[in-house]
Amino acid sequence: MFGSRDKPLEEKEFPDEADLADADDDVVSLRRCPACDRLVYEQAQQCPYCKEWIGPEDWRQSRKWYVRGGLYLTRTLLINWIFWLVVVLLVTIVAIWELTR
Repeated sequence: MFGSRDKPLEEKEFPDEADLADADDDVVSLRRCPACDRLVYEQAQQCPYCKEWIGPEDWRQSRKWYVRGGLYLTRTLLINWIFWLVVVLLVTIVAIWELTR
């Protein structure tokens, strides 16, 4: 998804003691890994401790909405298709009925 799992971790992905001690510095931003809850760099794509891939903060949430939207659209199109199929079938039956009278 974000790259190959065989890609070696870069040194910049491991926060060192200076990063943890200097919390007031705006240049270094850390966040917690969603899998192991350890501090990693904000820009890290993979946790250096548990090797889990870390996506953007709202990646999983936004993906859920895309799936829901796709399912809603599919359901709406299917219902619409069935509705018009029934309408055409009824019109055809009525037309045949009128012709055979």
